[in-house]
Amino acid sequence: MHPDLAAGGYRSVSEWNEAMVDRYDIDRYYERSHPIVRWIERRRLETLRRFAAARPTDRILEVGVGGGHVLAKFPGMQRTGIDLSPTMLQRARRRLGDDVELLQGSADQLPFEDATFDVVLCTEVLEHVVEPARVVRELMRVAAPGARVVVSIPNEAIIDRAKRMIRRMPIIRTLLRTLASEGNEWHLHHLDRSALQQMTAGSATIKRVQGVPNNIVPVRYVALLGGLT
Repeated sequence: MHPDLAAGGYRSVSEWNEAMVDRYDIDRYYERSHPIVRWIERRRLETLRRFAAARPTDRILEVGVGGGHVLAKFPGMQRTGIDLSPTMLQRARRRLGDDVELLQGSADQLPFEDATFDVVLCTEVLEHVVEPARVVRELMRVAAPGARVVVSIPNEAIIDRAKRMIRRMPIIRTLLRTLASEGNEWHLHHLDRSALQQMTAGSATIKRVQGVPNNIVPVRYVALLGGLT
């Protein structure tokens, strides 16, 4: 188990994760967070859909399905979602209905055969897991030949700089106080593009990367991964 979790008194990753689920309302994030955050999130979802290039017959897996907000963008397809949190799975079920297979499980040990899915999504999850590189290996294992494997991560370096700038300027701090105060307690890793390269090394190639909302101010990175050649 990650040392930070043991130091916090948690007995397992599942226990810690469920505590974070209770503390941070995913629906509030999507529906009532700062307008800038919601705008960035819309851009991220648009990029995810474009990279996934899903076809009607594709088998789609989302690892870390959360409340189902991402998988909801792929209606009418053969969809599967997996999450460690039973609370999140309940929320996903309410959002997605009964035509989606939802399973409880860990991202680093997926309960699927090799080469099962045509699209594999894992977005804003890798910073929350103990071993991101191991999760990436699992994503690639369950991806069929030619599958689109799409991940997204926060760019912590630019996010932290923006928060420091907001805190130093009183007028901006008043206008954007919720942005400056949002923490990353749920993050076990401080990710950026360099970290993305490290966690994919040896198991995947990075075929394409897009900064969100853009490459000038990349608050998030969305990456399309491919198999090793």
